[in-house]
Amino acid sequence: MSYEAIIYEKKDQIVHITLNRPEKLNAYSLQMMNELVDAWKTFGEDRDAHIAILTGAGRSFCVGLDIREREPTIPDISDFLAYTPKKAGVYKPVISAINGSCVGGGLRFLIESDLQICSEEAFFMDAHTSVGTTAEREMLALSRRIGYNHALRMGLMGRHERISGQQALALGLVSEVVPQENLLSRALELAETIRRNAPLALEGSIELMWKSQSMGLEQAIGLADQFLRWNSMTEDFQEGPRAFGEKREPKWKGY
Repeated sequence: MSYEAIIYEKKDQIVHITLNRPEKLNAYSLQMMNELVDAWKTFGEDRDAHIAILTGAGRSFCVGLDIREREPTIPDISDFLAYTPKKAGVYKPVISAINGSCVGGGLRFLIESDLQICSEEAFFMDAHTSVGTTAEREMLALSRRIGYNHALRMGLMGRHERISGQQALALGLVSEVVPQENLLSRALELAETIRRNAPLALEGSIELMWKSQSMGLEQAIGLADQFLRWNSMTEDFQEGPRAFGEKREPKWKGY
């Protein structure tokens, strides 16, 4: 599939996915969503692709659904398309490099990424109530990460309050704030570091953490035990201690 609304590039097992509607502040259209469905499927099925970096072209990361394409009488089609990584069943590491505005539905990419960094120029808000829409999925998911009060405040304030990069860091929305000119190089540096670890162990860790969010503690521990048993049967589980004992870098096989 050829892409127009996104850019998909792979180099050295790292995939770069760029939302590419800068003239629309990377608001996602139906075309972009369909291209992302294909991109996440391609990334997930490519055994030589170990980690992805997601960012936006131009001065915005993503401002959510392009409301000019919204049909009020039709259910939001974005709820039915697997255009975000976890919705697509992808548990390989995804880094969001947030270069500008991250608004409304754009927060879904942040929520479903596994490591989030932003530039000093980035800002965040949930603008749904300002365009007559209930603040729902993004606000609910964020409440698990930044707490009930902070998430609800974002929903209630709408487009009338922006959260800066430094505020986002304090809240736990992102883990790092860097100068705009260093954003992608820092994301790549993080990706290279993560890539040194066992790919199956990375995927298992992400899937466990993601799925455990909707579980009680005992159920989550039971799931963790299942992942440990599965992990112990892989070649990489043997290679890690072997490489450590031989004082060398491990040679991961991904099985």
